[in-house]
Amino acid sequence: MAWKKFTEGGRSFAARATISVSGTLSFNEGACQRFNIKDAQAAVLYYDDEEHRVGIELVGDLREEGARRIRQRRMGADIAAKPFLDKFDIQPSTTMLYSLTKDEETGYLVIRLADGRPRRKGGKKRMTA
Repeated sequence: MAWKKFTEGGRSFAARATISVSGTLSFNEGACQRFNIKDAQAAVLYYDDEEHRVGIELVGDLREEGARRIRQRRMGADIAAKPFLDKFDIQPSTTMLYSLTKDEETGYLVIRLADGRPRRKGGKKRMTA
């Protein structure tokens, strides 16, 4: 087995999304890399009320019905999702952090709302020896 050197420090490669109180759906750089989010121009949002899941279909055309522009950020991307969140009464009292997965059947990126946790403010606490 060959060793692979890890040289990319300072960021997480775990695919995460947040939903803010103001209605922004954000993706970290790990999610952008894993799911090629920055290659898409827009996303169409779906809600599964039985499973309490948000589905995100990445699309290349802003003229697609229901398409919301994906805003590229230096580290990550986001979508102004307030109308969608209001429509389905998804209103967190604080910014919530979720793991982001991909549904192999539909190709949608999926957020399970029940699995969210409040995002910590500030940097990570460092372990001391």
